[in-house]
Formats: sequence, C-alpha cells, structure tokens
Amino acid sequence: MALADQPVNISQRGNWPGRITLRRGWARAEARPWNDAEPQASLRLLRGGGSFLQACAARLTALGATGVISPPLPASARRSWEQAGFTTYVDLALMRKSLETHSAAPDHLVVESPDCRLEELLAIDAAAFPPFWRFSREGLEEAIEATSRSTTLTIQGSDGNPIAYAVVGFGSAISYLQRVAVAPDWQGHGMGRSLVRVAVRKARAAGAKVLLLNTQTDNTPAIMLYEDEGFQRLPEPLTLLRVSG
Repeated sequence: MALADQPVNISQRGNWPGRITLRRGWARAEARPWNDAEPQASLRLLRGGGSFLQACAARLTALGATGVISPPLPASARRSWEQAGFTTYVDLALMRKSLETHSAAPDHLVVESPDCRLEELLAIDAAAFPPFWRFSREGLEEAIEATSRSTTLTIQGSDGNPIAYAVVGFGSAISYLQRVAVAPDWQGHGMGRSLVRVAVRKARAAGAKVLLLNTQTDNTPAIMLYEDEGFQRLPEPLTLLRVSG
C-alpha cells in the first residue's frame, strides 16, 4: 500500500535512514534500517494494532525500504502483524538455560568492556556473520539497550583489541544472550564457548534464573555449542515476519 493510500495519517519523528518513531494517536512504533547491507526496515511495535502496523509499513516503503521486518515473535504475538499483511520470513530457534547451577570456567580471559568502541565490535560482527545477519550500529545499540541493564564481554588479542564479543541483557528473573561473535581468524579455538560461559555466570550473579537466546535454525554449529553448554531448544520457534515493499 503506497503512502498516499493510507486511510489515516501517521506522524514521524526523526529522519530516515536512521532511527525514527511513528505515531498515530495512542499507537507507537520504532523503526530503523535493518542493517547497512540490506535496504529493508526493522519495525518494533510498542503500542497499536494491525491497521497501525499497515500504516507504518506503508510509510517505511515510501521512505525507500524494500521490505519491513518484525522482531522475533512467538506465535501468540503475531496476530496484529498478520492482520497487517506480514507473513513468515525466517524461523529462529529459541533456547533456554536454567541458571540453578554454576557454569564451567572459561578457557580464555573474558573481560567486561563498558567503554569498548562500537566500531571495533561492528568490525567483528561484519566479519563473523553473512550480510543479512550483521548488526548495523543502530542494531548493536538496540541489543545493548534492550534491557535496563546489560554488559558487553570481550576477548582481546595480543594488541589489546577485541577479537570476540558478547552482549548480555539482564532482567529480574530472565536474562538474554543478545549476541556472540568471534572474528573468523579466531574461530575454532573455543572463544565462543568461553563467552557463553561467562555470560551464564554474569546472568546468574545478577539474580536471573534463566538465560534465553535465539539463533538461526540452520546455524548448526551454534546450536550444538549452546546445547553442549546446557541450553535446551524450546519446541516453539520465534519468527521474523515480513511484508514486501
């Protein structure tokens, strides 16, 4: 649906490409470019229903997005998106680890890096993931800010620069492993495992009872690692929904 065909106008705060806020009365959503490699939009609904989502998708299409993608959603949260014309795009495995027991010790020195430059982490991310799954700066900031408290963990090379990182978000009972990335030259040395183990320890120390993560269903090496570290794959996946421009 083109912008001119919208039944009700929506207001926009911010400039595209960049983070923007979309409003229509009480309804509100936030959007950003999916990443620097994909000319699609990431849309996050804060309040509102299907007609508002449809209007948001029309606005983003008019701004040049070739598609609009939802956050990872459980089946119970998809109805409004489907009413707006979104359909299943990618399924993600949702994995859970109980934090009742201590995690094994890491095999590498993992440090908290609150002052780490995002550019250094983004360089690791771009090298470690295929184009669709890479973080943009906005995506990485969103992962760090998704919970009220979070930490960034890194493993550093001999020059003191990070060669692997993880983002952990803390909740009162549930914490989230938002990202794990290892530079390709250092993959296969157990660094991802060390990051996962320290993430588990940090989440447990913060008082969480459970640590959650999601990953691509075809990312077999990552799923095997997580399962080996005590994560269980839940029967219902999360799903990215999409509407084309």
